[in-house]
Amino acid sequence: MTFADITIVPVSSERKAAFLEFSRRMAAVYRDHGATSVVDYWQASGPTNQTDFHADDVSYESGELKGIAEVVGAETSESVVVTVMTWPSREARDRGTAAATKDPRVVETLHEDPVFDGARVVGDSFEITTSLQGEV
Repeated sequence: MTFADITIVPVSSERKAAFLEFSRRMAAVYRDHGATSVVDYWQASGPTNQTDFHADDVSYESGELKGIAEVVGAETSESVVVTVMTWPSREARDRGTAAATKDPRVVETLHEDPVFDGARVVGDSFEITTSLQGEV
C-alpha cells in the first residue's frame, strides 16, 4: 500500500527562497532513496476563512475553528509549509528514511544555518487510502 510522510512546519516568510532551495536538495536525497514524490505546499498569503471547509448549515462559535497556522503556533511573520512525501510501501519508506538520514548530503546540513526550527516540525506517517489524482 502506498505510504506518505506528512510534515508541517512554520517558516519565516522572508526565508521562502532559502527554504525552497533546501527543500529541493532534500527532495533529491529522498527520491534517490526511494520516495516516489516530494511535494511542498507553501501557505497562501492572507488568512483563510475556516468555515470554507465546513457545511454551510453548521454554525460555529467565534474562534472555535482553528487553521493549521494556529495549531502549529505560526507567528504572523511566518508561513506554514506542508510537505507530503510518498513511498511505494511502508517497507520502502522505512529503508529509504534510514538511508537518507545517514546520507552525507543530509548530514552536511547539520552545519548549515537552519531555514526553520526543527523542533517545531510536526509530522506523521500515513497509509494512503484514497487518491483521485488523474483517476476517474
